[in-house]
Amino acid sequence: MKNLLIGAISGNYSPQDLKNWVETSNWNDCERVLLLYNPSNNGIEEYLKDNNINVVYPNFDFWGNEKSQFNFDTGICDFATSYDLIHNIRFFHIWNYLQNNIYNKVLITDVRDVYFNSNPFSHLDSNFLVATSEEIIYENEEWNKNHIHYNLGIAGLEKLLDKPVYNVGVFGGGHELVKEMCIDIYLMSVGKYKVADQTSYNYLIQTKYKYKTIFTNLKDELAVHLHVINAGLIEFDMNNINEYKIIHQYDRIPGYKI
Repeated sequence: MKNLLIGAISGNYSPQDLKNWVETSNWNDCERVLLLYNPSNNGIEEYLKDNNINVVYPNFDFWGNEKSQFNFDTGICDFATSYDLIHNIRFFHIWNYLQNNIYNKVLITDVRDVYFNSNPFSHLDSNFLVATSEEIIYENEEWNKNHIHYNLGIAGLEKLLDKPVYNVGVFGGGHELVKEMCIDIYLMSVGKYKVADQTSYNYLIQTKYKYKTIFTNLKDELAVHLHVINAGLIEFDMNNINEYKIIHQYDRIPGYKI
C-alpha cells in the first residue's frame, strides 16, 4: 500500500510557486495529490499533470452545496467566511478524499513554501500522528497567543499557553488517524473570527490525540519551520539545513536559495 503526500493550492498560484514542492517530492513509494481551489487556467493543471501529480477539484461546501470559489485570504475571516476559507476547508476536503482512497501513511504539507531534502516517510508511523514543532512556546509569540485567545478563549489559553507551537503546515501519520484529525480540525475551525486551523490542531494534539501523537522537534531532523528563525525567536545554524527532510517557510528569508 502506497503512502500519500497531499496539499492544497489556489488558482492564484503559478507553476513557479509549486516548482520546489513538485520537483523535490518525486519518490517511488508515494502518490502525490494536490487540491486545486479556484482554477484559473494559468498553466497549473498542465504542469502538475506533466509531473505525475493528481489534481483534485473541490466543488462543494460543508453542507454539500455546489461551490466553485473559495476564500484564500486569511485577513477576510469571520464567523461566516470561516466555513469556506481554504486554510480551514482544505482539511474537510482532505478528509473526504481519505474517505474514498486508502493509504499506509499520509503526509499533509503546505505547498508554496515547502521543499524536501529527502523522503520523510521513514519518520512517520502508521500507528501515530507525527507533529513538527516550531520550537517556540505559545506564551512567547504574539501571533499564536492572540489566535488562541480569539479562537479558543480562556480554555485554550489554559491548555496551550505553556506548550510548544506545532505547525499545522507539516504533519502526518497513519491513514485513519490523519483522516480523523482532518475532520476534527475543520469542525473546530469553523465559526471563528480568525483563521483557526493551527489553534484547532494544537488543541487536538494536546487533548484528544495526545497519546496518539509523536511530538518532534529540531533534534529529530524531520522538519524545520523558518519563520520563527528568521524572526530571531529561535537559534538555528543554517549550515545544517540540508540535514532536515522538510524545509518550511523558506520564503520568509530574503534571498534564500535552494
